[in-house]
Amino acid sequence: MNNKQIIFYLILISLISLGFKLSVVDFSIPVNSDNLGYALNAIAHTDGDFSQSSHRGMGWSLFTSIFFGFINSENFLDYSNTIRILSMVVGISSIPVMYLIGRKFFDQRYSLVVASLFAFEPHLNYNSTLGLSEPILILAIIGAFYFILNQNTRFIIISLIMAGIVYWIRINGFWVFVVISIIYFLTQKKSRKFLANYGIAIAVFLLVISPVLIERNEEFGDPFYSVYKDTIFAGSYELMLKAQVDNEKISAFDYIENYGILSFVNNYILIGIYNTLAVTARLTLPYLFILIPFGILFSFRAFDQKSNFIKANWIFILTSMGFLIFIMAIIPEKRFVLYLLPFLMIFSVIPIQRVVEYGLNTFSFSRKQKDFFLVSILIIIIILSSITIIRYAPDSELESEKLEFSKYALNNMHGVTLRDYGGSLDYIQYLLISESTENYKINSSIIQNA
Repeated sequence: MNNKQIIFYLILISLISLGFKLSVVDFSIPVNSDNLGYALNAIAHTDGDFSQSSHRGMGWSLFTSIFFGFINSENFLDYSNTIRILSMVVGISSIPVMYLIGRKFFDQRYSLVVASLFAFEPHLNYNSTLGLSEPILILAIIGAFYFILNQNTRFIIISLIMAGIVYWIRINGFWVFVVISIIYFLTQKKSRKFLANYGIAIAVFLLVISPVLIERNEEFGDPFYSVYKDTIFAGSYELMLKAQVDNEKISAFDYIENYGILSFVNNYILIGIYNTLAVTARLTLPYLFILIPFGILFSFRAFDQKSNFIKANWIFILTSMGFLIFIMAIIPEKRFVLYLLPFLMIFSVIPIQRVVEYGLNTFSFSRKQKDFFLVSILIIIIILSSITIIRYAPDSELESEKLEFSKYALNNMHGVTLRDYGGSLDYIQYLLISESTENYKINSSIIQNA
């Protein structure tokens, strides 16, 4: 295939992905959860307020604020839809990057399959319509991974710049620096200049993240401050929230002292591993769960892929999961593991390649017949994705009822409401800030608590 054909196929894949996204986005309702917090922070940035949040990074809101600067509206829905559109655009922008990563493992045909698996994945498509930080986080992570796979050791500099961007997006994003460093040392240690280039890369990485560290140190007295860092070992999600309210610091040693080492191993390591695997497994529906087991088996005896690249993919998956264990033990949230899907997709394409290129040779399939079989697989994947994504289709009537109930709660409960985690009061924060333009453009207390 020539470059024009590849560009055409990538555009076609992106358009199909856009179709999936548009099928589940509702531009008639405002953002109302974590995405509300990002939108409010972005508005604050346009007004010159760059205060750090205690529990989220500011990379996504900073990026969004660039575009919010062109908006001067009294209707918060305009800002809601802008952040939704931006996250969708970022999600689509990741498709060519996945193709480039695929080229490190496969030829052009199967690199397009890698891009297709990413573009059609229903969970990623739905998430990218919400205005959350995951799309730009995934783009930065796969960008860092792409550059670390380059044989030229100077690309470690660009890779760690991307890792620095991850840290801006997620306050616990330092793990990407660790993973990239491990991959670099295991795959590039024989290079003559690998230490010198790594030293330069570290200096650049520290330069990139230094504004975050300085600002958090000035605001919270700790450059690595996170509200979760001192409370994650409280024992449960409810106790963690209580510790945050009471401004109580609880370390792993405190938990072990109070409950014993066996309880720590069970509640934080075993349950953390189980939750990480279970949540990731659910995300592999509707088609990756079939491909991944075979891909893992074939990865141990990969002969069409470079062993260093397979090793790098394994390192990224396993090390990343290791960093997730403690947080997943308490908060088994699927958003925390979404970024693993692109790396699992690489393994998922290996069995497709084996069947098409080698299995079909048994029946003397021609190149044209193999391509037809490959396209048939992609059509099946599109159908499965279409069926799965239907469950995320917007329900305007339900959202309207939730909005009306939130209004009733605010007007009849004397301004005192308790967020129930069933979603019936999803629009409380939105109603608080939408009473006037001043509220959502100036009120920093609402921004910090959204």
